[in-house]
Parts: sequence; C-alpha cells; structure tokens
Amino acid sequence: MKKSRNLLKISIVIAGMFFITNKSYAQECGPNCPACSGGASGGLIAKNNLVVSALGMPTSDDEYAVVNARYGVFKWMDVGVGYAFKAQKPIWSLRVQPLAEKEGKWHPGIIVGTGSVRTGGNDQSVYGMLTKTVEFSEKFALQGYVGAASIFKDFNQPFFLTGMSAIFMEKFTLFGSYDGKNFHEGFSWTANDHLTLSALMIETKYPALSVSYRFDLSKKK
Repeated sequence: MKKSRNLLKISIVIAGMFFITNKSYAQECGPNCPACSGGASGGLIAKNNLVVSALGMPTSDDEYAVVNARYGVFKWMDVGVGYAFKAQKPIWSLRVQPLAEKEGKWHPGIIVGTGSVRTGGNDQSVYGMLTKTVEFSEKFALQGYVGAASIFKDFNQPFFLTGMSAIFMEKFTLFGSYDGKNFHEGFSWTANDHLTLSALMIETKYPALSVSYRFDLSKKK
C-alpha cells in the first residue's frame, strides 16, 4: 500500500513537471546545475531545508546576477524559484528522486526533473541523471553525475550532461561540469553546516562568486 501511494505521488509530480514545461517559463541560470541546484552534484535539498543562494558574474555576456530559493518538500522531491536580473525573468525547477543511493551500495541514485541546465537563454528543459558518491576516507570523496537533457521546444534533440566533484575533509570541493554546450569549473568552501562560498569560472572564461545559506526548518526552537 505504501509503495502504491509513493508511486501515485511520483506520477502526480511528473505530470506537474510537464505542465510547468508546457507553460514555457523563462530560464536563466549559472553553472550550479542541473536545475539551479546550488551544487556541483545536482543532489536534492534535504526535506524541510530551505537553501537561499546568490550568484554574481559581472563580466558575463548573458547574465550578471541570479538569486534562488530551493526547498526540500519531501525526502524525494524539491522545488525552486529564483530570478535572473539582467534577463528580468523567473527561474523555476522541480526535481524528484525515485531512487536514492545508499552508502555501501553499488547502485547510483536517479534524479528526474525540469528546469534550467545551461547558462543563458530560454532553455526550459526536462532531464534525467544518475548520481553517485564514493567515499575513500573521512578526508576524501568523489561525487559525480551523468545524464541527458532536452530543451522542451527541441525535444527531439537531447544532449549529454556530466559533472564531477572532489571533496576534501568535507569542507573543500573542487568541481567541474559540462552542460552539453559549455564547461564550468569551481571551488567551494563549506564554512559551516549552513554557509557555503564558491568561486567559479563560467564557460571557462567568466569569473563568478556564489554564496549559499541553508536553513533547517525541521529543527525545533
């Protein structure tokens, strides 16, 4: 019975994703994709957590600043809304995780979503990807994803997505990603359980800075 209910919930969410996509909301985003996730891995936001982030890229031809708020609705779903200042357009994203990876298990996690997966332009997309984290010790881990996406208006022209992160001492992260068109590289510092600061090279030529703050709304006062 529980599995049937979860399947029904996921089916409703996927139907909602296609409704959003058909509305053709504008998308402008930085390299912290897929779907403006705020991290190089594309992992979901934890349940009852709110992540607010700002990305500044003053020399970019496409956009100079993007803000986002993302919320973990369920353990297996998060939603996001934001704004691109130069484009003066909103950002929307919705992601579900039908299969989560587990520590010590070989299988990867699966994420399906709709949102922005490229920098610049109106690229409302649908995508799917596999994610995996391998911990070699308490001081070093590798985290990556591979997947495919398709801009809805060009649905018959899918493209490849991939990204890799090297995490040191659970605080410092070197990461790179490919969005089917451009490469992006960066370095992140997790200052504490809530604050993350990042320096990036968008499309390997535009410097950018990002700040992200996480609010755990599940904690009791």
